[in-house]
Amino acid sequence: MTPARLVRPAAFVAGATFLYTFPQWSEGWEPSRFATTVLRDILIFAILALSLDLLVGHAGLPSLGHAAFYGAGAYAAAIAGQRFATDDLLVGLASAIAVAALLALLIGFFAVRASGIFFLMLSLAFAQLVYAAAFQATDLTGGSNGFAGVRRPTFLGWDFSASTSLYSLTVVVFLVVLAIVWRVTNSTYGRALSGLRENERRMRALGYDTRALKLSAFVLAGALAGVAGALSAYAFRFVSPNDVALGRSIDAFVMVLIGGAGTLAGPVIGAGVVLYIDRVLSSAIGYSQTILGVVFILFVLLARQGIVGLSRAAYARAQRR
Repeated sequence: MTPARLVRPAAFVAGATFLYTFPQWSEGWEPSRFATTVLRDILIFAILALSLDLLVGHAGLPSLGHAAFYGAGAYAAAIAGQRFATDDLLVGLASAIAVAALLALLIGFFAVRASGIFFLMLSLAFAQLVYAAAFQATDLTGGSNGFAGVRRPTFLGWDFSASTSLYSLTVVVFLVVLAIVWRVTNSTYGRALSGLRENERRMRALGYDTRALKLSAFVLAGALAGVAGALSAYAFRFVSPNDVALGRSIDAFVMVLIGGAGTLAGPVIGAGVVLYIDRVLSSAIGYSQTILGVVFILFVLLARQGIVGLSRAAYARAQRR
């Protein structure tokens, strides 16, 4: 393997080590506990943003209903733990993935028949139906009061009740999802999704079943969003209809666009920017949401390629000099 090819694996290992050991080497830092919590939440929302980017950045399917799968995963993990009287991580994650994927299959069956603005509106309409169901199914979801008292998981004798243990679990799951997304987007299947984004009519002419291709991407993205939802339920120990609401979908969409759609690092960076403004900057100033809105508008108007795109362009200019 050439030195150039070693750069990415080395960067991945270095980044993974940095994330996993963060609570240990930052222990002497006064706000270390708060920083660990914020970083954990960034990773959870990065998984959500990565799942949405499979649709937006790779398949060219702009969805405003992605929170339906995130919230479905959160409710599924919480309810499965209660109904089966178990804290087993595999039960919670399997339930979240299965419910979110099944919901994505049902919604996607109808939504992928449309494209463009019609797809966006259909995904939003179905998500609103899920929100209404979560709000009204009081016996199952807790309704407007939410589902409280979610117990943190265990796995093969490991107990993730402590904040640092749950952080470590979140890092491991995030890295696994990141590897899955990288593998998918760099495969023949991922290139087919990119072709779908660029020219669906040509893909049909080449013999691809574009509707099945879109549906498979929709289900995969929904399943990964369900993983993020399960981690969110464990982290906050609470699930509410807000987790399936439009606001959550918009948050994920903003993360993808600010970071850079169609890239691996973009959704992760976007999640970091949005959570930093929402969790850290909000404690210093009272108009952090206004700042987030301004940042989003600036990127939409002036830098649609996102932070990653801007960085690549700057690097290319530096190379030409």
